[in-house]
Amino acid sequence: MSVILNQNHSLNFILEYLLYKKPSSFVRKSDGENIVLAYGILDSIPFHRYRKKLIHFNIPIWNIPFQLFLRSELMNAFSNATLLGISPIEHRHDYWENEEQILDYFSLKEKTHCDMNFHMGFIKKPYSSHLMNPIAEEIIQNRNIGVISHCKVENFLKQFNSKVVTRIEIPRRRAKFQFMTRKIYNSVLTEIQNSIHNTDIWLVAAGVYAKPFCEYIRLGGGIGIDIGSSMDTWLNEYQSRGHLRRLLSEHNRNS
Repeated sequence: MSVILNQNHSLNFILEYLLYKKPSSFVRKSDGENIVLAYGILDSIPFHRYRKKLIHFNIPIWNIPFQLFLRSELMNAFSNATLLGISPIEHRHDYWENEEQILDYFSLKEKTHCDMNFHMGFIKKPYSSHLMNPIAEEIIQNRNIGVISHCKVENFLKQFNSKVVTRIEIPRRRAKFQFMTRKIYNSVLTEIQNSIHNTDIWLVAAGVYAKPFCEYIRLGGGIGIDIGSSMDTWLNEYQSRGHLRRLLSEHNRNS
């Protein structure tokens, strides 16, 4: 079993690549990606859980070609990731129980692994402008940034003397009547290509699609970081995930 870098080591790893301007992709493999990758391969993943993830990702159940395309894109992204976030040993329950089996089946055991929760260092502390981890603050300080997210974080990043050069928006998770299609997907790739040389880093909060988008950023000579729902907190939104709700609740109890 390979070493799993903790949050501080992971963020320092990212910062080093940023300082030396090395093309790179820093992504996380969560339970959603495990379900999409391993459905039909592992008997422990039932259809209703797979269907639920398709709804989250705005993919029609009947669009089999796009589902297969996404699985292929995920495999490519994980295989080429500079740093691959996986579930730490102590958190392997539910659909993370099969983490080692999935890593082995898809030949991902030899990757450089980190705690998939490295993105939590980018969470903004409630009622503060500071992030949970000062290394994450250093990563977003004084940068020209590309953003892939529905979050309008331009004003927040100004506090760190950073500028959003481009922001690419895709449908929110579980968006009503907005399906993800190859046309939308390819339009994001075109926008990345058009803006990549004007950016220092890309901050990507795009669910399952963040993984291949970060890989295309790496291929284009950029640096892509999959920070997920942590970006929601930059707009003072703490209701989108359970761990964010718990953080806000704990802060309110202690204040």
